[in-house]
Amino acid sequence: MIQIKDLTKSYKMVSDDTQQDIRILNQLNLTVQTGETVAIVGASGSGKSTLLGLVSGLDQPDSGEVIINNQSLQKLNQQDVTGFRASNIAIVFQQYYLVQHLTALENVLLPLEILNQKVDETFVKNLLDQVGLSHRIHHKPNQLSGGESQRLALARALVIKPSLLLADEPSGSLDVDTGQKIMSLFFDQVKKNKTTTVLVTHDPSLAKKCDRVFQLTNGQLQVLA
Repeated sequence: MIQIKDLTKSYKMVSDDTQQDIRILNQLNLTVQTGETVAIVGASGSGKSTLLGLVSGLDQPDSGEVIINNQSLQKLNQQDVTGFRASNIAIVFQQYYLVQHLTALENVLLPLEILNQKVDETFVKNLLDQVGLSHRIHHKPNQLSGGESQRLALARALVIKPSLLLADEPSGSLDVDTGQKIMSLFFDQVKKNKTTTVLVTHDPSLAKKCDRVFQLTNGQLQVLA
């Protein structure tokens, strides 16, 4: 499903008129099998979100390659990367990024409309029911709680039946109890749909729910479990 080969990424830092390259990822390698769940843990600033950005094609590496479903992202132009991501990759962020003027139902339908896919409202409403929002389908984001908003973001991510789900601290902005409920739902949906998943988290208990756990240190991944 995912092959990451010798991935390297640096950022330029300017201080006191001096420019310095800070290497975040250093010839990083990783293979993720279809249907596998993988957790990435590490200290703040270690490059976890940078790695997800590269895997999603939202950012480009200095060198190395990301291959998803046998397609190298580095061999696509930016327009084709955008199209490939829209059809194959879903991302759940710590922030919900919901469209405020759309209802819950319309937010979930949006990715299908962007892809010009036939809309099966029965499937979409069933998905909203699975995340506990069947009674909220006509509510707008400002009428939802934080936990409801994150459940809606998860439903929106899953509606395209993605090959790959990337999650960046999806419960990080929620209180402990709500976060635990959201992540329980998250893993239920991922396992039900056998969705290949890469989860960035600072929570060891969440990481242990994944098939494998890696720690990102000094730009490389080390196996923890």
